[in-house]
Formats: sequence, structure tokens, C-alpha cells
Amino acid sequence: MLWAVVAYADCPEAAFPAFYTQPDVFEAGLAASEDVNPVDGIGGAILPHHLEMPELLAGAVRMVARPGVRRVVILFPDHFYKSRVPFATTGRGFQTIFGPIPGDAAAASSLLGDGLVEESCLFQDDHGVRAVLPFMARLMPGVAVVPVAVSINSTRDQWEAMAVRLRPLVGADTVVLQVTDFSHYLPLHQARLRDQQVLNVLAAMDRDAVAGLVQPDHVDSVGAMYLAMTLMGQRGLRPVVVANANMQGLYRRFIPETTSYVVAAFVPDGGDAPPFAGAERFLIGGDLFLGRVLPEYLSDELAARRVEEAALAATKGLPLVLNLEGVLLPQLPRALDHMVLGMPADLLRDWAERLNIVAVSLANNHARDMGDSGLAETRRALRQLGIPFVGQGDVIRLNGAALVGLSDLDGRAMPSVDRLTPDLLDRAMIGDAAVPVIALLHWGREFVTVPSARERWIAENLRGRGVAAIVGAHPHQTSHSPRVIGGGDTVVVQSVGNFLFDQLPPAASGSLVEVRVFPQGTVFLRQLPLPSLFAAALGER
Repeated sequence: MLWAVVAYADCPEAAFPAFYTQPDVFEAGLAASEDVNPVDGIGGAILPHHLEMPELLAGAVRMVARPGVRRVVILFPDHFYKSRVPFATTGRGFQTIFGPIPGDAAAASSLLGDGLVEESCLFQDDHGVRAVLPFMARLMPGVAVVPVAVSINSTRDQWEAMAVRLRPLVGADTVVLQVTDFSHYLPLHQARLRDQQVLNVLAAMDRDAVAGLVQPDHVDSVGAMYLAMTLMGQRGLRPVVVANANMQGLYRRFIPETTSYVVAAFVPDGGDAPPFAGAERFLIGGDLFLGRVLPEYLSDELAARRVEEAALAATKGLPLVLNLEGVLLPQLPRALDHMVLGMPADLLRDWAERLNIVAVSLANNHARDMGDSGLAETRRALRQLGIPFVGQGDVIRLNGAALVGLSDLDGRAMPSVDRLTPDLLDRAMIGDAAVPVIALLHWGREFVTVPSARERWIAENLRGRGVAAIVGAHPHQTSHSPRVIGGGDTVVVQSVGNFLFDQLPPAASGSLVEVRVFPQGTVFLRQLPLPSLFAAALGER
């Protein structure tokens, strides 16, 4: 599809004239994104500048169009190499088919000088900025814009210097838009791999990994992405990806050179930005154990209600996958060794209904606490309850992703550690590159969330087998920051700790991992806080 544009050879004395002359594509994007609302606490967004999927641009602008925004900083690539220095800006305003957008001359002037930033006229005909402006004119009328073109040849030192200059402008009344397209000139199967690396880097908020991305295989402006992540990180905001698509999805015929699109919101830790239409999401939590003292506490309806309310406040009722730590039994023996973990099957049935537990992992060190017969009883009970499960090396499909259960520990085996072999790790290779694989890993040592050499070896071997993400458990404590390996091939959450277990803070803790699965076969993970549900059962904060 083509849209008429007007080209101007000379720099105007006042506002830049309108670039696009037909409103149809913009109206279509606005109509298709009507269900997207402003996001609480949002400080910025990532969005495309190609208009093949205008609903992505319109949706992103709708997310940032919150009350109190008075200025927008737009970071985009200098597509036509018109800037003579690393960055260019302008204090002029813009005309659009939907009305004017004022410039911020004082803000733009504060960026100039020292051969780092120049005033330029390149903004009149670069689609990197012009494509988003009509949406701003319609959804954010009167909000001033500070456009910043980033030279494709700029360096990390220059990005750092520019971040220092931009920092005073990026306050509570300002949002930052990283207006970039992603994987370029690759067929879908290769673009999908590059997109997954980008999504993992965003999940880890890893600026070093951003600096290592390849331009334009990953993104058409590494500098713009680095700047956005730096500025948002300084405000304590993290990206939440709401859409990932590829232009191949618009065509039935094969396209050898495609472009990918990512839309993300920068929000406070624990904040939310719902995914756009087409994406699926679910949660992965840590250890679930319903034995020892818990049956007594959970039989008290007030205590049970406290646990349910605390859990649902964190999960929002999303589908939940947990690590079932122990053996399910029709009845608990009266004299059960403290370290043999047994729990009533009926209690799991009740809490699966309350909390929307849709699958569990049995790949852990307590699943065989009562031997193979105990494991068989657990499997029988789960089948009867209709709860899917993964054991050692098993794979299940959930909402477009494949979950593989793996444990490096087995309390009934000799030795009880280092149980994973190359043959078991091979189970993570499912033979369908369009389905992202997430490994549910039971590994490490109790109360230790720093990876050992053994765990790094396992992670590297899973990376080599195409696993997109690893979510770990066993330490009973949560780690606090995902990390990427292989430049973004795999994102690793070392430990989600406990979901519900008879252990209290500060020794024990837990978190959740939200998984977003996008139609093209990529995933985005983010870690979310979880209060102590055992403390809630006891009536403690």
C-alpha cells in the first residue's frame, strides 16, 4: 500500500508542512486500536514507524496518552544519513493531516552543541518521525515534541553522552518514544530468532546486550534502543512487550525480506500493560506444597480467604503453572516423616479451582519421596483432576508455548544431584521452530540464587538446543533479575522461589514469571512480585 507524500527541498522558517496527505491508513489504525487505554505510570513506549500495521502505532500512542503529559521525546534512526553529527534535533513544530504539533524550542536548544547534536531539517521527510505524528495530533493534541534523530554510525560513548543531555528533559510530564522497526531483510524463520533475542534482552533490561545487537538484523537503530532503555531505567521503569509481529503475517506468499515490529510500554516494576489482540499469556510460579501444617491452616475459611485474596491480587486470575513439590495422596498418613512431602489430592483440587492452576511440574527432588509408587499415585490423581503435568523430560503445550520439565535433583536417586544428561536435555528440542520452548528447571541449592558452574553449563546446553527461556526453582528464594545468555538467545530466571510452602520470610520468598506468547512464535517474560502466601495463611503481613 502506498500513501501520498509531499517532499520539500528547503527547510521551512516555521513548522514543517504535513508529510502524509491521505488520512485513510491513520484512521484505520485508530479504529483498530480503540480498545487500548492509557497505561498507569507509563513513561515511554517502543513502537514501529512502518505503516503496514498502523494499529500498532496507534495502540502505542494510546498507551502513552495519559493525563499530565506535556512533552514527547521521539528517538528514531536517521534513515537517509542526513545528520553530519551523531544526533540531530529541531525546535520547530509540525503540521499533520490531523492538525499541528508544537515543537519545544527551549528543550531542543538545550541539546545542541559540542559536535554531538545539530539543528537539522531532516525531520521534514523522514518517516521515522513523521509516521507517528498524525496519531499524536489526534490522541495527544497540544503536546510538544522533541524529535531526536540517531545516526546509524553513532557509538555507545555518544549514546551515553546524549543520555546525560536528555535526562533533564525526561521528567514525570514527559514520555519517551523509541520509534524503531526491528529485524530487517530476513525471512520469517530468521527474523523470529532475532526477535526472540531482542525480547529476551528487553526482559533482562540488559544495556550491554543491547549494545551488542546487530543493526539492522535486530533493530534499525541500536542507539535509539540503548537511549530509551537508559532513560527509562534511570526512572525505575522496565519494558513490558505488548505486541511482536512480522510483515509476513500480512501476506500469503513467501517474503524473503521482511520487517519485524515490537510494541512495548515502559512501566514501574510490577505495573501492567495488557497485550494487544492475538497474544496469549500465563504465569509460572514456584514451589507448591499443601502438606504438613497447611491442611490445618487452609481448612480455616478466614485463613484460606486471606491466601486466595493475596494470590489473586498477584496473579489477576491468569492461568498458573506451578512446581508441585511432593506426593499427592487420597489420605495423609498420621505419622509421616517431616522431610517426606505428602499432601491431600482433594486440597489441590480445591486450590486449582480457586487460583486457576492449569498445569504442574513433577520434575523436582520430592516427586519420588514415596518411591515410584508414590509418583504413580500423583500422576493418577492429576489425571483424575484434569490437571496436565510434566515429569522429567516431558513436554506439554500451553497457550502457544511448549513447557519441558527438567530436574537436576532427585531425592530418591544415587547420587541425588547432577541428574541431567545430554540425552535428557535433548528432550527440549521439539522439532517445531514456530513453537517457543520454556524449560521448567529444578536445580541449584536451597536458599542460593547465584548460578553455579553446573547451572551455567545446563543453561548453555539448553541455549544450544534452542530453548527460549528457563524458569528455575528449588532454592525457596527468588532471584531478582532475569539474565540473558548467548547475546539474548535465552533468558534465564534463576529461581522463582516458593509459591505456597510452609516457610516464612526472610529466609524464603517467591515471585511469578508472566509469559506472553505472540502469534509468530516468540515469547516475552517478566518477573513479578509475590507476597508470602504462607504468611497470609498465618495472618501475618
